[in-house]
Amino acid sequence: MRKIITCTLVALIAIGMIFAQGLKEEKASFPDPEKTIKIICPQGAGGGTDTQTRQLAEAMKAVSGFDNIIVENITGGSTGIGTNAVIDAEADGYTLLMYGTYVICGTMTGNTDGFEKLDFITGLDLELFLIAVKSDSRFKSLDDVIKHAKKNPGKVTLGNAGATATTGVVAYGLNVALDSIFNVVSFNGGKELIPAVIGGHCDVGIFSQSEVKANIDQLTPIAFLGDDHSIVPEFSNVPTLAEAGYPDLKVPGGCFRGICTTQGTPKEAKAWLADTIEKAFNTESFQGWLRTNGLLSQFTKLDEFDKFNDDLVETMKPILKATGLAKGKYAN
Repeated sequence: MRKIITCTLVALIAIGMIFAQGLKEEKASFPDPEKTIKIICPQGAGGGTDTQTRQLAEAMKAVSGFDNIIVENITGGSTGIGTNAVIDAEADGYTLLMYGTYVICGTMTGNTDGFEKLDFITGLDLELFLIAVKSDSRFKSLDDVIKHAKKNPGKVTLGNAGATATTGVVAYGLNVALDSIFNVVSFNGGKELIPAVIGGHCDVGIFSQSEVKANIDQLTPIAFLGDDHSIVPEFSNVPTLAEAGYPDLKVPGGCFRGICTTQGTPKEAKAWLADTIEKAFNTESFQGWLRTNGLLSQFTKLDEFDKFNDDLVETMKPILKATGLAKGKYAN
């Protein structure tokens, strides 16, 4: 009888060990080598957000050895369609969003549930905004643009990447501050805005710094928005709004970017993603790319990123209200 009990106990212990090992393997199973991690970029191919998304994806592959990481561009709705695709995805960690200030704008203007329905993985960086014109434009400075627009209200077109994209909010904010002198025109991302300005179909555009840098032979920057200067040599002589003679114009000076995922994603998956992105962010290749493009580090992880986003939302609220674009509770 004692022998039977002993054998039974041994068997139970063995089963328990196998079960525990199974749980351990289950917890360590993310990412599944048979699955693909998809980073959705809610803006078009070729723009600053798209370029950064692809740089990050390659760095993630390098540090993790997990090669099944792809980028998918889902555009439209001022980034709301791509954002909603992540919100509606299965909460398993395999669908990520290249999040940005544009999602905050989209949430507060009613295009998406945005930050209210996402889990925060890592904050990344801040890309400065530039006001630029085509290289042979008659406008040589911001003062030229504003003076001409004041004399000819509604005749100067001011382009942006989308009505509720961050550059759209900036464009409307500038227009409100300057007594509506511009004809503000919204495009579907930088991929449409860039050729419109270069082709002379739009007089002035608000761009991310990387978009201007990539087209420096055809676009001439005339002012930085906000108070920050770039470390990019090509832009060392470009003035800030204050230096251009307009210190009272207060609008967002750039686009913050980070990575989010579907709300309700398991902690183990989020931890792997956050750790992998942190390693990718700190690689020499990605840091070198940030320096080359003049992006400013704003790295945060998980709860820290969540808090950072809350602070950013509070900063954006009065700006959105002033433009008249805010909807629902954000308009109150």
